Amino acid sequence: MTTNKITILVLAVTGLAETPVPAAVPSSVAPRTVDVDSRKQLFVDRHLIESSRDVTLSMHSPQRDGRVLITADQPWEKDCHVLVYSSVVKDRGKIRVWYDLFKRTGPGPYDHMRMVAYAESTDGIHFVKPKLGLYALAGSKQNNIVLPDKIGGCAVWIDSRAPASHRYKTQAKVYPTGEFHMHSSPDGLKWTLFSRPHPGPGGHDTQSVVFWDPAVKRYALFTRFWAHHNDRVRRYRTVRRMETNDLKSGKWQKESIVMAPDARDRATHKTPGRQPPMDFYGACVFPYDQAPGVTIMLSQAHWHWKKRSSGKGLGPANFDVQLAVSRDGRKFQRMGDRRPFMANGRDGAFDSRYVWAMPNPVRMGDELWIYYAGNNRDHDGQIDPASPGGRQQSGIARAVLRLDGFVSADAGLDGGVLTTPPITFRGDRLELNVETSGGGSVEVELLDDDGLPIPGYSRDEARVINGNSVRMPVSWRKSGDVSRLAGTPVRLRFHMRDCRLYAFQFKPKAARSKSPGSRP
Repeated sequence: MTTNKITILVLAVTGLAETPVPAAVPSSVAPRTVDVDSRKQLFVDRHLIESSRDVTLSMHSPQRDGRVLITADQPWEKDCHVLVYSSVVKDRGKIRVWYDLFKRTGPGPYDHMRMVAYAESTDGIHFVKPKLGLYALAGSKQNNIVLPDKIGGCAVWIDSRAPASHRYKTQAKVYPTGEFHMHSSPDGLKWTLFSRPHPGPGGHDTQSVVFWDPAVKRYALFTRFWAHHNDRVRRYRTVRRMETNDLKSGKWQKESIVMAPDARDRATHKTPGRQPPMDFYGACVFPYDQAPGVTIMLSQAHWHWKKRSSGKGLGPANFDVQLAVSRDGRKFQRMGDRRPFMANGRDGAFDSRYVWAMPNPVRMGDELWIYYAGNNRDHDGQIDPASPGGRQQSGIARAVLRLDGFVSADAGLDGGVLTTPPITFRGDRLELNVETSGGGSVEVELLDDDGLPIPGYSRDEARVINGNSVRMPVSWRKSGDVSRLAGTPVRLRFHMRDCRLYAFQFKPKAARSKSPGSRP
């Protein structure tokens, strides 16, 4: 398969952050009706915005406290470092982490040991490293190694369609052969080789993510593709998607590039050889299970544009994380006006050069915990000069985001209005994920096919919402029951003042939340 045969889905994408949402353009075409059923609907893009006034879409970065939760601190991990291709899964009451453990043994490119080690926690903060007795390291099996040398990290996921003996899966490049291997396990600890996938030419030397895509009823793979802008420009890294219905065969099809540097990226800095000043080293891609139909990409932006004083290579050779969203898992929109969703840590911190988001953020109550690997050593091997004692630092930490909190539709103190296209729903109550200031508010009215307020659900009858909740109930003067409108096309109109609106959801009676602040 050659470059010119690959479908290019993303080469010029518009960033969204604090972006005005345009008013609707009058049209003779009937507006589309969106069936939202009882699924949560996120304002991560313009999909559910038909018109608006004085409303912007804003990206929100998760909060980080700099606390390192997992590092190479055990006797058998002496002289080791935690690399970036690590994984996390919340399973059966535990937060389970598989981490990329690396030890340099000589100057050559393959003079190293690279293994996958395991840690677990009941609270997601305090981790233990069980002595599993599976593989020898430094002459002893008293360690937590689950995949031996030399495997290029992991991307663990649970395959709910597989038999119990193959429930857990992971895939990675192996060294020095460069093959791509998929392993499976009944418990996430004892792994066996499952298949040797064939993603074709283009490279897979990154963290490659796989999941079942119910929209196409096939498995989706997101991995690297080395692309060329033209014959005069050096190779650069992009993210490609492929599909299969048979993991065992290892044959992947329908290849397309879904994230790549574009003209705007190229214009940021001039670089030797006209190579882009940044490319995408990899991407953590996952279906957002809180809102079916939304796919999130946390892409790893690799920056290389600045001449080094040594004359060797281009700096800063670091990684930060950008946010992109999709409604079909193929066409992604970059958010935040391309600013980092997760930026490098301060000089001297363990994550000052690498920030790598791990696949599958973990829901903890009303928060999303995004675990990430950090390192103060850049891609060219140079350690942050502000590091204490000039030492390399690495480890795994967490970043905390409000539930559904990637992007919000915002209005300022002067107020704004947002109207959805016609929707049909199932349920008897409406809830919002919303945050207002002390002087902020939201009033919700329901409109009919002609855009007129429905009696009983007008703005004049709406109860003013003021507060901060991921499940704020909406009500009107008589009640909050909307069941009589279920199945009928309606528009939602939000009259907003100094607030952030993240999502809305119609809830069936059996699934109704107990209170605005209750936890699942």
